Amino acid sequence: MKLGIAGSGVIVQEVLSFIDEIGFEEIYICGRKQSEAKLNELAKKYHLKGIYTDYDELLASDVDVIYIGVLNDMHFDYSKRAIEAGKHVICEKPITIHLSELEELDQLSKDKGVMLFEAMSIYHMPAYKQLQQDVKLVGELKLCNFNYSQMSSRYKVFHQGVATPAVFDPAHVGGALRDLNVYNLSAMVGLFGMPKSATYSPNIEKGVDTSGVLLADYGSFKCICAATKDCNAPGPSTIQGVDATICIYPHVNGMTEYDVLFNDADTETKEVDLSDGSHRLFFEFMEFKRAIETNDLSLQKQIMEYSKAVAGIIDMVCN
Repeated sequence: MKLGIAGSGVIVQEVLSFIDEIGFEEIYICGRKQSEAKLNELAKKYHLKGIYTDYDELLASDVDVIYIGVLNDMHFDYSKRAIEAGKHVICEKPITIHLSELEELDQLSKDKGVMLFEAMSIYHMPAYKQLQQDVKLVGELKLCNFNYSQMSSRYKVFHQGVATPAVFDPAHVGGALRDLNVYNLSAMVGLFGMPKSATYSPNIEKGVDTSGVLLADYGSFKCICAATKDCNAPGPSTIQGVDATICIYPHVNGMTEYDVLFNDADTETKEVDLSDGSHRLFFEFMEFKRAIETNDLSLQKQIMEYSKAVAGIIDMVCN
């Protein structure tokens, strides 16, 4: 199986740091003509097969899978063109800006007989899979609080008006909700499904949400999803029930362990052995590759349901 990578930014370079462990036969990278020197450097550093400076040429090649790591507002177009070219697609989060776009891509992928995945790492991380089983330990749910607060290294130049990085640019659909809170929302729907309703209270700076709090109402319990790109917080995230509380450190996107604080028993620490040093994104790529090779439609369907739920919640609070 051959992989084509679209993009050369930070997330792509994270993927390149471990992608040789996944077992692709050949790997190519594609970017703008202006980035040709950078592409060549990355190809040399990570022993890639070659580079492309034209996305259509990459799509016309014999690669089997396209990983899309470009700006948020380009995800739909890049994914659609890849699917139309008969390629399987792994697209970075958020996979689309609106639910209707995702529904269109989902149907198109079925029509073309290819698989479409959102590269949401949480669902494939060993600790999260264990959490999906252990969440019942808290008993009747009352309150959940997922917090992913991480000041962006680019916030200062944005705040001072020196520049507008893409992550803070409304034109590229930047902001805390889709960049960081999407991890909280994904963790939430993977555990509890779609809420009855949701509202979002953002801090807006220069037309973009630099931080914000989303409140999801599940009827019998509530879930708070907070994320910031303009300040920091150490966590933890919590899942609170009548029998126990689960504490996740430092946030759901980086979880390798969590504590179960029982009301009437000792605290249990649930820890996943990652002594092999695997990158947090390693597990999703292994599962995507396996699913494509074995035509595991059940995994594809489950991940798509999660992605649609998150897209639906974002539509709900942004419209």
